[in-house]
Amino acid sequence: MNLLADKKYLDERLNPQPGDTLYICLSDLLIAIRSLLPKSSSRVLDYGCGGSPYRVLFGDCTYHRADLAGGEGLDFEYGDDAVLPAHLSSYDCVLSTQVLEHVKDPMAYLEECRRVLAPGGHLLLTTHGIFEDHACPDDYWRWTSFGLRRMVEKAGFKVEELKKVTTGPRAVIFMNDRELWRMHFHGAGIYACVASFVVRAVRRLGRRRMHEACDDSFSQYRVVDAAEFGHDIYIGVALLASR
Repeated sequence: MNLLADKKYLDERLNPQPGDTLYICLSDLLIAIRSLLPKSSSRVLDYGCGGSPYRVLFGDCTYHRADLAGGEGLDFEYGDDAVLPAHLSSYDCVLSTQVLEHVKDPMAYLEECRRVLAPGGHLLLTTHGIFEDHACPDDYWRWTSFGLRRMVEKAGFKVEELKKVTTGPRAVIFMNDRELWRMHFHGAGIYACVASFVVRAVRRLGRRRMHEACDDSFSQYRVVDAAEFGHDIYIGVALLASR
């Protein structure tokens, strides 16, 4: 079975629920993608599509899927260089979600995005800020909002909107959630005892309750404009750029 197209993979991205392993970042990512959708797109290329979880957000349009050779149900395949078939052109939107970190040559990839777009077409791109290694099949890069803007503009795009995704305390809770299972403090006297007690209590209460508390307490840290002050730690970066 293609793990990038099974029901669990798709549900976690399109209908994330508190308690899901990646709920905090994937629910925020969905908000970011919805907020950046171009007003209308009749021809869309999902470039590095995986299981195409966000296909339904584009409604009734021509929607083509491109990924590494060997994927299931692809319209177009490419190799390690990520170069698309030469005849592709005139798309209204290129969608690239959590792909750029896996590409050997990000600038070549971005130049391909621009090449296949029609004049005035849009690139909707998301990638990682701080995140664990997750080879699929490889994992090369992480981005700051400044670095991503610079590279996208160098490829010939005009950045219209730039967002930070899962920031500040929400980012810290997400990363702690990933490592909570092996947190146990030793030494440091009463401090270690109290810290270990808190960790055990959070484990017992469960991930779902932690996620719900995070939503209630830190909703303002889900998706923010990249220029907004006080959001220097972030799990993801998202942008909309035009050709």
